[in-house]
Amino acid sequence: MSWWGYYTYPGSPYWYYPPMPPDPMYLMATAYQWLVIPYYYMLTLEMYRAIIDIWKKSIENLTKMTELKQ
Repeated sequence: MSWWGYYTYPGSPYWYYPPMPPDPMYLMATAYQWLVIPYYYMLTLEMYRAIIDIWKKSIENLTKMTELKQ
């Protein structure tokens, strides 16, 4: 993987050559690490929160139903 700001073309240690373009595989891995994985965890946590809210409401409704029967 190349880091575009530091490496010159292979075999050319001179500073006046333009920097290498960004490596697409490096950019894809970085985008996956910084964008896709946090979004996945955010969606997973939101799903868990919604499921917990549904369970809370259903348990509250069950307790209300049992109070009405007694």
